[in-house]
Amino acid sequence: MDDIEIVSGFEAIARLEACWGDAGARAGGIGVFERFDLVRAAAEITARRGAEPLVAVFRCEGRIETLLPLRRERLMGVRAVVPLVYPLAQYTDVAGAALRSQNLVRLCRTLHEAGADLLLLRKVRADSGLYEAVIAEAQSQRAADTALYIDLQAYKTFDAYDASYSNKTRRARRQRRQRFEAAVGPLSLEIAQGAEAIAAFDTALVWKRAWLAERGVSSPVFDGGDWEQLLRGIVTSGEAIVSVLRAGEKLAAVEIGFADRTTYVSYLGTYDPEFSSYSPGQHQMLGTVAWAFEQGFERYDLLAPADDYKRLWTREETGVAIDDYAIGLTHIGRGVAELRRHVRPLARDFYHRLSPEMRVAGGRYGVPAAAAAAAAMCAGAVIAAME
Repeated sequence: MDDIEIVSGFEAIARLEACWGDAGARAGGIGVFERFDLVRAAAEITARRGAEPLVAVFRCEGRIETLLPLRRERLMGVRAVVPLVYPLAQYTDVAGAALRSQNLVRLCRTLHEAGADLLLLRKVRADSGLYEAVIAEAQSQRAADTALYIDLQAYKTFDAYDASYSNKTRRARRQRRQRFEAAVGPLSLEIAQGAEAIAAFDTALVWKRAWLAERGVSSPVFDGGDWEQLLRGIVTSGEAIVSVLRAGEKLAAVEIGFADRTTYVSYLGTYDPEFSSYSPGQHQMLGTVAWAFEQGFERYDLLAPADDYKRLWTREETGVAIDDYAIGLTHIGRGVAELRRHVRPLARDFYHRLSPEMRVAGGRYGVPAAAAAAAAMCAGAVIAAME
């Protein structure tokens, strides 16, 4: 017989470690963003902020089968339940066996009885343990995108992958590298550990923040807050893969990645803008792809969004669809889900069409243009719904 339990609070969640390991082992492993140490740390952040961390525990015949980490928060004025590790996590998934549709229905009933208005699951992959349940029971939020990946298994070796590029492209890469080395020094790539990894990570954050500020874009992770500190802690613990490109003695580019079973996940890549004319990010990434082949990874996950430059790396149209899904648990929750479904894509498209100068100006005055546009569209949608 199936049953569900909602485990609430940091201390109660911290006691789930053994159950987490058992459920993950039976399912063939746990994804990088569902690891228990990350869930526990996210639960601590949530509790410290005065919110409520939750884990939905699903049992089958008395044995824990599936776990889904969540948290309660206010969203557009309603009592929402969202993924616990978001925004640090780039995907939402379960630990353990795939969530069955009837168990998602049971979860929603339980959350509704506990006073929640809305369940919102962000960035669900089409190959995840959540997908079959959400497409059966939830509503797409029209945030569809693709997480592109390099199919390393299809090429077997780095040399075969490199040969898939034209002679012209490979020659241009060699020439850029030669100019780079002549100007600055020999290029070398290493996987950093310990204090060296932390120093590289901190430098990468400086570059990333400068890049965001130049484009008038904010980040809920790279802002010096709790999520950034959690990511730094992962690097400190050695759980992250930090690939470092040097030109002579100078740090030129850094990538932070993770091992997710047979997949390498490229989480953050950035470079010193001083060397931008030499394409340091390309040299770093090419070296990291070669390293991933050596380590036996089957995929090199570039994450969403499906930017054009990423398609140059994948060589083929290899990717996994992702989307946000929502289930309204009350009348107001259903209204917000519907409003969000229609308004957010419009606001997002409007925001991305703004020039960097307009984004920076909007942020400087505390009223980003996209937020103002979204508010106007929300008001229009609400009025239309009332008529």
